[in-house]
Amino acid sequence: MPASGIERFLTLIGGEANLPPELPPQAQPATTIPTQDEPSEDSEDPFSGLPSVQEVIEQEVAAEEAARAHSAKPQVHTQPQFTPKFLPSSASPLSDADAHSQMPMGEPAPRGISFSPFIAVTRFCYKFVSHQWSQPLATAFFDANKIYHRAWDIYYIWSDQHQTARPTTFVPEHQLQALINDINQAFPEAHISLTEDLREDGLVVNLDNLPDELRPLSLGRTTSREQYDYLVAAIPYPSRPPGTMPDDRSLQAFRDMIDKMVELGKAKSKAKKKANQQVAIQRRQEMSKQVLRAQRYLGLLPKKDDDLLTSMNNLTIPPLDPNTAVPHPFEQDVIIIAIDVEAYERSPKTITEVGVATLDTRDLRGEAPGADGGDWRRHIRGRHFRVVEYKHLRNHEFVEGCPDAFRGEFGTSEFVAREELPSVLTSCFHQPFSRREVDPATVATEEESSGPDTLNEANSRSTEKQSSSPDTSTEVNSTATPEEKRTIVLLGHDINQDITYLHSIGFSVLNRSHLAEPLDTATMFKSYTRDNNATSLGRVLLHFDIDGWYLHNAGNDAVYTMQALLAIAVRAAAGRGSEEAGRKVGEALEKRTADAVEMAKERVRDEAEGWSLHEDEGGESGYAIVPSMGEERREAQKPVFGPPRPVLYTMGGAVLDV
Repeated sequence: MPASGIERFLTLIGGEANLPPELPPQAQPATTIPTQDEPSEDSEDPFSGLPSVQEVIEQEVAAEEAARAHSAKPQVHTQPQFTPKFLPSSASPLSDADAHSQMPMGEPAPRGISFSPFIAVTRFCYKFVSHQWSQPLATAFFDANKIYHRAWDIYYIWSDQHQTARPTTFVPEHQLQALINDINQAFPEAHISLTEDLREDGLVVNLDNLPDELRPLSLGRTTSREQYDYLVAAIPYPSRPPGTMPDDRSLQAFRDMIDKMVELGKAKSKAKKKANQQVAIQRRQEMSKQVLRAQRYLGLLPKKDDDLLTSMNNLTIPPLDPNTAVPHPFEQDVIIIAIDVEAYERSPKTITEVGVATLDTRDLRGEAPGADGGDWRRHIRGRHFRVVEYKHLRNHEFVEGCPDAFRGEFGTSEFVAREELPSVLTSCFHQPFSRREVDPATVATEEESSGPDTLNEANSRSTEKQSSSPDTSTEVNSTATPEEKRTIVLLGHDINQDITYLHSIGFSVLNRSHLAEPLDTATMFKSYTRDNNATSLGRVLLHFDIDGWYLHNAGNDAVYTMQALLAIAVRAAAGRGSEEAGRKVGEALEKRTADAVEMAKERVRDEAEGWSLHEDEGGESGYAIVPSMGEERREAQKPVFGPPRPVLYTMGGAVLDV
């Protein structure tokens, strides 16, 4: 006869001795008590439906076998089904300004943003920071799960096309940058940044090229290690989605990317380190070629003619005299267009400003560039577009924005509707290429008298004046006709981010006819200074003594980027082959070497502290801890749950210590 439910319950708790004490009887209200002849439904054994211990074990074994059989079969799901619909109670409330935190679980990640593998982010201070700063940063931001105690928007990839042991999780790049900003604020001398080497290693990846079937999915926001583990554990096992799968080349690229993310957390081998060094050398050579091509566009170098290349190999190009007209023709007769985009810091997909600066090389004919290209700067045509719907937004947390401070000598701000912004930007890449026919000071006066609400009317009047009056200031040098196609060179400072922003609003800036190439002043300045660390636009301007008022205004930054291009190209050409330029390069290299040596010495001194084989001043040499004392201490700290455990004995009668 099988045991009753109450008997099985007593067996599980260890006997009746472990039952709670019986409560004293209390007065019961007068109720109808069922008799023995009329048994009540409530009088049934409440434990009669409980399974036995053996039945529970059999059910667990059957569930495990079913799970293994389920994972071995290919299954089809329309979308992964998430069991959790909410975060644990310790999650922070979601912010309306943050678009990522509002995404439902399982939704594909938005395009136009870059991501960082989250596991690599949690080990940032151990793998990507110099040894000198590794432990201080770890103590302040990483150890004891501190790195998880931030608001992270988690995305994941776990695909049947390339199965891995665990899902690969990502966070948006701007959240990693926010962490780096906090680190630099706490440790200003550390100078932590996302270098090009880190991006090449895979710490920042762009997943826009992945097909929809392989794109990362939103997992949710976490603010603790427990929340992160809870969400990752709830990710369903990967299955092959229905529909057309990408071709073999796309799948191979996807698998290589996932493998790279997995390998990012592992130590580098010597062979791989040497291969990466070769890749870095090739990348630096490409950086230098950007400067050379820019000089050819500006007539600072002779055109690259394959027929004459052999005869020119033994010739030495003399340094440029900036006070005379350039001696070489302008290669391809290009128009250089610089762009800069400002996005709202709390929602990176919200584009608030776009700046455009245009330089027609035809306007430079017969004119000396001046020191650092200063005499050519007056030919730069600046424009500043502000999105009407977001004119009330202003960045102030990470950078101090100044959307209403477009410099009057550059031009006048123009308010544009969000839907019209792509078409307005398109017009900047066609005739007349943002050429102004009115004095910017006149438009500024109209703006001050009419106020910002009527700024569009002033811009409309300026457009009418442009169409009715000729350009007397540049009519001599300009020979372009409306039907003429001009070669365009795109320019930016850290231009990849600006291109991504423009693509997010529907303006494919790279899909322009007659676009020669994009140039990046951040890359060019690295080649000019022979320093692999990225430099902000403000520091570049400071290096060339250029007034950089009101940075982080898109219109100003676009003009400053064009001025930085001229300064880098002209100064490099003026110092070409001179002893002074070589001496400065040598001094910079010696300074970096001395700094590295000093950092290494300081690290060795720090590691040597604290070691001693002598007694301290008080004569204390330390005493060994008695094992029994240690055991008692551990027993006192060990929590005990449930009833007292029975004492067990060996066959010889001794107490069994378990």
